[in-house]
Parts: sequence; C-alpha cells; structure tokens
Amino acid sequence: MSDKVVEIFEKERGKLLGLAYRITGSYLEAEDIVHETFIKWFHSNNKTIAAPYAWMIKVTTRLSLDYLKSARVQRESYVGPWLPEPFVDDKALPENEYELDQSISMALMVLLESLSVNERASYILHDLFQMNFEDIGELLDKSPASCRKLASRARAKIIPSESSLQKTKEAEVKEDYRSIINAFFDAIKSGDIDNLKTTFRNDIVFHSDGGGKAAAALKVLHGRDAVSRFLMRVLKPNFKESNDDDVNIVSQWFNGVPGVILQINGQIVTAFQFDLYAGKINGVYALRNPDKLAVFTRH
Repeated sequence: MSDKVVEIFEKERGKLLGLAYRITGSYLEAEDIVHETFIKWFHSNNKTIAAPYAWMIKVTTRLSLDYLKSARVQRESYVGPWLPEPFVDDKALPENEYELDQSISMALMVLLESLSVNERASYILHDLFQMNFEDIGELLDKSPASCRKLASRARAKIIPSESSLQKTKEAEVKEDYRSIINAFFDAIKSGDIDNLKTTFRNDIVFHSDGGGKAAAALKVLHGRDAVSRFLMRVLKPNFKESNDDDVNIVSQWFNGVPGVILQINGQIVTAFQFDLYAGKINGVYALRNPDKLAVFTRH
C-alpha cells in the first residue's frame, strides 16, 4: 500500500514544486513545502480522498501562502532589489531547447511580486493551474466572485508585460537569442559602451540582487544609459588582459528559459537572465546573492 501511496504523489511532485515556487519565490522553501505535503499525504486517510491531485494542490497552496505572508514582511527590509531564487530542475529541461516556460521566468516572477497575496494566488491557481474559482474561494476564504475579480486585477497588472514574454517565445528564441546575448558580452569584453547600448531597448530595466552580501545596484536601474554605465563599470574589469582570474561564461537553463552563469575561479558569482523583445534586451535580471546562487550547486 505504501508504495502505491508514494507512486501517486511522485506523479504530481513536479507540478506541486512549480506551484509552491510560483507562490513563494523560493526554490528551497518550495522543496520543503512539497516534502511537508508528502508527509501529510502519506499519513492521511488517503483511501478516502477521491481526488488526490486536487487534495495535494490545496495543501501545497495553503502551506505556500502561509510562507508568503511572513516572507513579504521580511522582504521589506531586504537590501536592494529582491529577486527569487533560481528554479533549477533537471527534470524540467525541455527536449527542445527553445521550448520556453515563461510562466516561471524571472521576468514574470518579478511581476508576481507586485501583486497582493490573494491576487497572486488567484492568478496562479486559475490561469496557470486551471483551478476553478469555487475551489480557489475555499482556499482563500473568499467568494468565487471575489476570486474572479482578484485574478482579473492581477491579469490587468501583468498582461502588458506578459505579452512581451510571449513575443520573445515566438520571435526571439532560435538563433536570435544566442546572437543577442553574445553581442551583449562581446561589447562588455571589448569595453564598447556604444555597442552595448545597441543591444538594449531604450526603456530597459535592470534588476540586480546582492542581498547585502555581494556588490549590486541598490535600486532598479532604468534606461540604456544608466544600465550600460553600471554594467561596464562592474563587469568590464573581469575581462581585462591584466586580470589573472579564470573567468568563464556558461550557458545555464533556469526558470524555464536560457540563462548565463558568470564563473570566476570556478565560483558562480552571477546568474543572468534576459527578457528579450523585438530583437533587443528589454530586461536584465542579475542574481548575485551567494545564498541564492547556492541553488545551482545542488543540482
């Protein structure tokens, strides 16, 4: 019996992990939440549970929301911009390297942070996990109509940006992605700030998360002039001929889309993810907090 109970849960583990991560923004916490859900499932009277997946979704959601409510308070005192931990799941790697999952990208995760807890939950559960508003209302202790409005408000806040993510999926991936990112790093290596600017949209946004533990911009930067100056100042020294450090740029899939890892002397110092739109870089997300980068070494 126990083997069957485990088998039923393991079939849904990946979905539960994705749900917990989207709600919490923490990969490590999402893993803990899924484990706690498993413990509750294993010790429940699961023979009487008619819809195991729905039961697991509800338990995972409740645990995730409990965490998010306390985490929101802690994030208010976070040093500099906050970015989620990277979502690194080897089992989630697509067979086609251009098959993106923008519903978990850094760009969308940042947008989700702008929503209230209930807006975030309603949007994720309904739009991404196809849960009906009656069940969402039960979870949030609200009426189905209220949950429908919450999801609608969330959609209104993120859909304009989400459409650019879809544009990326349709037009920019394929060879364009590599060429744009290669041009980005080539410009930095050569110190050519004008060429760097040509890879950016005028209204580019740069998020850099050091958490007070690594050098990073202490606020979100806007515009290609400000972003170019900052990146050239902090990244160019790594590529000078006089630099004896072993510097490597490595492709790394995380958060459902391609990313880039910067390694110095074998240590991961930055994880980059890029939001592309109409042949230009629309957003740069740079993770530098060593606590968050540690997620990469666990896989």
